[in-house]
Formats: sequence, structure tokens, C-alpha cells
Amino acid sequence: METDLPDEVRRLFAAEEGARATARGRAVEPVYPPSPEVGSLLRWAAITCGARTAVEVGGAGGVSGLWLIEGLGAGGVLTSIEPDPHAHGLATTAYADADVGARVRAILGQPEQVLPRLSDGAYDLMLLQSGPSGYVDALVHARRLLRPGGLLVARGILRSGDHADAVARFLDDLADDEHMTTSLLPLDGGLIIATRGEDAGTDAIN
Repeated sequence: METDLPDEVRRLFAAEEGARATARGRAVEPVYPPSPEVGSLLRWAAITCGARTAVEVGGAGGVSGLWLIEGLGAGGVLTSIEPDPHAHGLATTAYADADVGARVRAILGQPEQVLPRLSDGAYDLMLLQSGPSGYVDALVHARRLLRPGGLLVARGILRSGDHADAVARFLDDLADDEHMTTSLLPLDGGLIIATRGEDAGTDAIN
């Protein structure tokens, strides 16, 4: 019998079992979890940049967090910010099911209130997935929170919706930032990956 190549590729490189598969089953719209392939990409990104600390804005039902935790390796810590109580509950349940709750700071709160309280240069990777309308403000904090060489990932940047102005400003800000090296991938509704350079300091928020 002929093998279904996409299914076989997913099995080899983006398999979801156990707590991760259960989390995906719970995470229906509008939680918007990443596909297994994008989850695998998040894990790869964390491993590639040697990440030990990550912060995500939007919990995606815990699916993205479980992929990231695997990429962070033993002792790595994820800070997950989720403004919606139901989505926050889905994520914390997923972390408990996977027995990684001790490695996740799952924070219920608005990103614009939580991000200013996080420490400068304390994160190796930042994932934005709460919707492009908040990405402009989150980018200001990304410049401050990410260490040199850290990665910024933003999901769904080209997805249709009433946020064209916010998307345009976000992309313009990234393009104009000489301290961010940025690429846009045509998957997951538009996926931004940017590397923070050496000189993007805390004065970027002024």
C-alpha cells in the first residue's frame, strides 16, 4: 500500500502523542493552537538558539507551550501569558497532564499589564500568538526582554481580519529596526521569525 507522504512526514518529525495530543483535542477555536508542523518548528527554534527561557503571549491551549518546553530542555522555563480565563485553564491543565507545571509560569492577565513587569534581557525566545492587534506593543517589549541573539516569533500575521493597520505598523516597525533581522514564512497564516541583534537596548521603549 502506498504511503501518504504528508502523514508519514508528520509522524517522523511532528508527532503528537499523550498530553500534547490531548491538549490539541481540547484547544478548539478561538484558542488557535499551532499545527503540529509549526509546533515542531517552535521546538526547533528553541533548540537552535539554545533557549533556556521563553515567553509566549497567548497560551494556545498549552499546545505551543508543550512544544516549546521540549525545545528548552531540562531546567528550561516558559512564561505563558493568557488574558482569557478559559484558555488559561486549558493551558494549565495541559501542563499538569504533561507533568511540566513546575517549569511553566502560567499567568492569567492582559499582556500590556504583564509584559512591563518582566525582566530585561531575561528571555531567549518570545512567541506572539494572541492576535496581530497587540503585536505592535508587544514588539516594544520584545526588544527589551530578548537577550542578544534571541528569537521573536509571531504567528498569524497575514490572517484576514480587522487588524490591517496594526499588521502594517508591526511589519514597518520590524523592517525599520536595524537591530532585528527578520524573515516572513508563508505558513500558519504568515509566520514572522526575527533575531535580536547585539545593540537593541532598553532605550528602544523610550
